[in-house]
Amino acid sequence: MTWPIPIRRLRSLLQSLHIPTSRRRRFQRSWPDIDSIEGYLVPGQEWWLYETAYKLHPQAQIVEIGSFKGRSTACLALGCVGSQKSVYCIDTFNGNDSDFGERAFFGEFRKNLERLNLFQYVRPLVGTSREIAERWNSPIDFLFIDGSHQYGDVLSDFDTYFPHVRDGGLVALHDVTPNWPGPFAVWNDVARPRLRNTGQCTTLAFGFK
Repeated sequence: MTWPIPIRRLRSLLQSLHIPTSRRRRFQRSWPDIDSIEGYLVPGQEWWLYETAYKLHPQAQIVEIGSFKGRSTACLALGCVGSQKSVYCIDTFNGNDSDFGERAFFGEFRKNLERLNLFQYVRPLVGTSREIAERWNSPIDFLFIDGSHQYGDVLSDFDTYFPHVRDGGLVALHDVTPNWPGPFAVWNDVARPRLRNTGQCTTLAFGFK
């Protein structure tokens, strides 16, 4: 479920945060297209993802597990504009029985990113996170886990990709709330104890390796 944020309200919010004008304007210009993408972010998380990606070093590698139709991907990729950063998107793009009633949404994912002129910063990796993990061998600067919310799957995503996160790199899990027992338990029992400087943006929990 998404909550549309009027551009006037968004502009007022960003100004109150004392964000440099150029960054505010870039996000504001893109917001109507971002907000039209179906997704499950809580208001404010779009800006957090954009700002976090923006602050990474110019060659950073971002790994997103679970991209759906590209709402969070667009925010991350927008933070890569003008740099050599990349967002690696791991998803079957085919839904699954427990989460989605539809199938084959890669075309819509790509169209959404192309409409924002951001697809050049995106590297789709089609498959399950377990399949992709078997051949993943690159350092990760920012790991965003938002795939299957079953406890075993969230735990596997953290355990298999966390060793690739650079020291000082960022790890974030989405839907860390009792309403989603899988991410909630993995964050509190496994991830948070292994991270430092932890925090939350509503239901998005994060920390540094």
